[in-house]
Order: sequence, then structure tokens, then C-alpha cells
Amino acid sequence: MTKNLSEETYRLEGITFGLADGLIMCLGLIIGVAEVTSDTRFVIITGIIGGFANAFGNSIGFFMSQSAERALQIHETTDHGVSTRIHSKREIFTNTFFAFASTIAAVLVLLFPFIVLQMNHAVILTFAIGTIMAFILGSYVGKTSHENPYKEGLKYALLAILGAIISHFIADRIQLLI
Repeated sequence: MTKNLSEETYRLEGITFGLADGLIMCLGLIIGVAEVTSDTRFVIITGIIGGFANAFGNSIGFFMSQSAERALQIHETTDHGVSTRIHSKREIFTNTFFAFASTIAAVLVLLFPFIVLQMNHAVILTFAIGTIMAFILGSYVGKTSHENPYKEGLKYALLAILGAIISHFIADRIQLLI
């Protein structure tokens, strides 16, 4: 029972990582590209390409990080007699998959308004959806870690907003240069 619970907890780590990074990176990318181009089709194409590249980067980075952590756990247990939990290979592959899938899910949710709405409405709705998703994710992390869910949700939402604002600012500067 304990093994399954901790594997489930670690699976949530991959999902949380993929969602957080996917939300913040893709929200910034989408807002920035929308500001520079005002072209819905270009926003969608860039969002899909950037989202998949981000998902591959997230999942590969997550795989490498957990593999290295597993090696360290094995070393500590074998060479130093430390009693610690060791990530299973299955757990690492499962987390890798969930990091990838949750990043793609975040991208698709953030791009959907651009498929059904005009550019100006899509940008506003995407910004709102991204901020709300970040708040919900932060609240969940806060609840899971026995911290104040509201404060953690607010922290995640503010990070998403900050990423979007910085991307919007960079897009404005690029427009001045081009």
C-alpha cells in the first residue's frame, strides 16, 4: 500500500511539473506572439511547435533528473547504508510520460480560444484561463504540502501573470526593432 501511494505521489510530481512549466512558458509565448503578429494562425502554429518543444524538453529533463536522483539513491543505499526510497524505473518512465502529457494539455487548453474567437478576445480569455489554471494548480500544491492553498494559488497565478507581462513587454520591444 505504501509503495503505491508514494508512486502515485511521485506521478503527481510529473503532472505538476509539466502543467506549471507548460502554463507559464506557453502563456508567455502565446501572449508574446499574439502581441507581435496579431495573426491567429501564426499564434496557433507557434503555440503548437513551442508547446511540443517545451513538452519534449520537460519530459527529457524530468527523465534525466529522476534518473540521476535514482543513481544517487542507489549509491547512498549501497555504499553508505542510508535507508532511503529509490525511484523505480517504471516510476521514472511514468513521470516522464505525465510531464510530457500535462505540458501538451496546458498548451492545447491555452490555444483553444484562438481556434474559436477573434484575436483580441482570445488573448484575454487565454490570459484568464492561464491565470485561473495556475491558481488552481498552486492551490492543489499548497493543500498537498499542508501550506495555505490560497497563498500558494496566488503565488502560482502571480508567476503566470508575471511571465505573460514580461513576454508582452519583450514583444513590444521586438516590434520597435523590426
